[in-house]
Amino acid sequence: MHGGLDTYVKQTVKWLITLGLLASLPAWPQSPIEGVQDRYNHLRTLKVSFEEAVSYNGRARRQEKGTLYLQRPGRMRWDYTDPAGKLFLADGKMFYLYSPNSNQVQRIKPRETDDFRAPLAFLLGELDLRKEFDRILIRPAGDGLEMVAQAKSANEAFSQVTFLLDPKSYAIRRVEITGQDGGATEFRFHGEEVNPRLEARLFQFHAPPGAEILDAEAH
Repeated sequence: MHGGLDTYVKQTVKWLITLGLLASLPAWPQSPIEGVQDRYNHLRTLKVSFEEAVSYNGRARRQEKGTLYLQRPGRMRWDYTDPAGKLFLADGKMFYLYSPNSNQVQRIKPRETDDFRAPLAFLLGELDLRKEFDRILIRPAGDGLEMVAQAKSANEAFSQVTFLLDPKSYAIRRVEITGQDGGATEFRFHGEEVNPRLEARLFQFHAPPGAEILDAEAH
């Protein structure tokens, strides 16, 4: 752990950043792609409950849940209630991932904006889906719509991202990220509040007593 982030932690950080501002993005004026981009650029804050599931080769490995808070630009807080105490926080300058089981904090310094591609583009309101993904497919899926986006290269940690959209409000109900290694991370969102008033302290990180802080760069 002292030598840097392991593969799981690196991918978790990227998933959380990417998903942070995709949790709920209602109605688009032109097309699903332009609408998602337009909605994000006008989003100021968001509060929404989430459920997270991780699986490998179709076999469930972990299920977690909590509340996500967002504030543009660049601030987010994934506050876990199961497991209680787990936290991922971005304060606009640094990323922090706290694991209560180990009482360790992974502190990650973001790379330059252009290097973050889709994740940081979402945070800055500069997302260009057609630029960030190779192909995007819109298709019916049960009582909703699916937007399936393919990675531009095999160098990405993911191969595909699938968004399930509400057909009336176009809020994103679910996001599933398929990794290059065959693993999958799924987030389900419900009970959203768009543009609520959020206190600044939510995005200020304070290490729990006795926690070990480990520094690493996000690559």
